[in-house]
Amino acid sequence: MTSLLDIIGASIIGGMLLLLVLTVTDYGTREFFNYNADAIVQANLAHMAHLAEYDLRKMGFGINEGQQSTILQIANSDHLKFLSQLNFDVDTVPDTIEYEIVQDEIIDYGDTTLTMYKVLRSVTIVQHSIESMNIGKIGNQNVFRYLNQVGEPVEITQETKMVELTLVTFEPRIILSPEFVTTKLDSIDRADLRKQELRRLLRPSFWRQTRLVSKNLRR
Repeated sequence: MTSLLDIIGASIIGGMLLLLVLTVTDYGTREFFNYNADAIVQANLAHMAHLAEYDLRKMGFGINEGQQSTILQIANSDHLKFLSQLNFDVDTVPDTIEYEIVQDEIIDYGDTTLTMYKVLRSVTIVQHSIESMNIGKIGNQNVFRYLNQVGEPVEITQETKMVELTLVTFEPRIILSPEFVTTKLDSIDRADLRKQELRRLLRPSFWRQTRLVSKNLRR
């Protein structure tokens, strides 16, 4: 009888330890995946920001003062197109760099939705090539602000002396907690739990804002 009780007790303890190990392993796997997803999002944001900043510093480069009023071709919060001289083999016609923020997907969380946008970059070098690419995804549509000499928003495009670049991004497909999954499977209306999960989702959001002064617009 004692041996039987020992076996039953050992089985219960072993089962509890196994359950504990599985729970810890599941939590560790989720956190590892989410951490790496966050790292990738940060790296992509840094790449987008550096590329956009590099391009914006070329705004108006090589364009003579007589054409200064035409440097900014399109100046919207989600669409920027400007002139620059990128190829000095052709020194009479300016080249163009263009950024456009376009809706990519809407992710539905029931009573909450998140919209992701893709950043389209186009570079046109006269008589050579047109290069177009999607350089990444962000969570905000209003990316560009146009400021005057003292950093205030302009009323007329031609008054622009600097451009403010704002990029916000996050990872919309993190691994959710088991409690959230169970709730969804049971079809229980738990708005508070969904909000909690949404806060977890937005926790690793990243933000980058830079004001870039164009020397060529200040002439």
